[in-house]
Amino acid sequence: MVAGVLGVSLLLGTAACGDDAAESAGSGGPAKVTVNSLEILSLAPMMVADAKGFFGKHDVEVEFSNADIYSRLAVQGQGKLDVNIPGTGGALFNAVNQGLRVRVVADRQQYRCASDNMLLARTAAYDGGLKGVADLKGKKVAILAKGSSTEYWLDRALGQVGLKQSDLGQVVTLSYPDTANALKSGAVDAGFLVEPLAYQLISDGQAKRVLAMNEVAPNQEQGLITMSQDFIDKRPEVAARWMAGWLEGVRYYQDPANRDEVVKIVSERTKVPAETIGRLYGTDQWPYMDPNGRVDTATVVAEDGKWLLDNKIIEKLPEVSGWHDGSVVDAALKIVGEVPVNRDCSSVKKLES
Repeated sequence: MVAGVLGVSLLLGTAACGDDAAESAGSGGPAKVTVNSLEILSLAPMMVADAKGFFGKHDVEVEFSNADIYSRLAVQGQGKLDVNIPGTGGALFNAVNQGLRVRVVADRQQYRCASDNMLLARTAAYDGGLKGVADLKGKKVAILAKGSSTEYWLDRALGQVGLKQSDLGQVVTLSYPDTANALKSGAVDAGFLVEPLAYQLISDGQAKRVLAMNEVAPNQEQGLITMSQDFIDKRPEVAARWMAGWLEGVRYYQDPANRDEVVKIVSERTKVPAETIGRLYGTDQWPYMDPNGRVDTATVVAEDGKWLLDNKIIEKLPEVSGWHDGSVVDAALKIVGEVPVNRDCSSVKKLES
């Protein structure tokens, strides 16, 4: 299951680069767009848009890869990858500071009443008293990487109870699959896991919820869509049409009337049982995206950016105009229209085991 959720090998037939896509766009057929994505819950709208034909509807043919998000930033900066999906971590801003030609163009996840990541404790540790962040003192905790969102959440959660990383027994860096295995074996006491991997561990009885990341960083602009500057400059109409397909995927994914079909699509793409995906639906572990693709740049600067600077993960935070380009979303909204944003937190229930 882990391999299905977080595989990192390239899918077959994804070798096309930006030049090939440009040739396709001029040949009279659908315009090819190269997209790096992952089969995790926060990318469900991508799965939905692909399965429902929303990209094809806008005369776009998507060629997917399923590779490491951050190693692909350099490839994207060379114009050889059109669309990527980084978070608001140091890697993105360091890439911009180094002159890589990538721009944030749209939101792909906001922690408004919901997130896609939880801090879990192994069941034995939880039953032994590790039920809250204050109980992490002296414990061994796994994060994804130094400078990542998981370290940001850890620091923020610890600060809320008057602790620091130095108060812990040890902080180790592990991939999500390795964190899952470490929780199962007892190699760590607690760790961060993404959905649906986190809930799978809970439902198997291997771990228990300590808290969800929307409780730690409410309203965080956590996930982004980036495009290469070459793609934006040379094929702006194609970029807008691809974005229109993404926005239609977000809106279909978020409509409760489509629940059963969305659960089926996500289950098939992630290889996670539909029952598990269905349990997540409508809870605070069902990711939320802005249906108009708007990026909350002010929150990025005030929260993520400040933490990255304070912890010397980046030397400087670029001006918003240096990393964000809203023109692609603006053009896409002329195609699909703008919809009201009515995020009602009272309708979001807490995920329980």
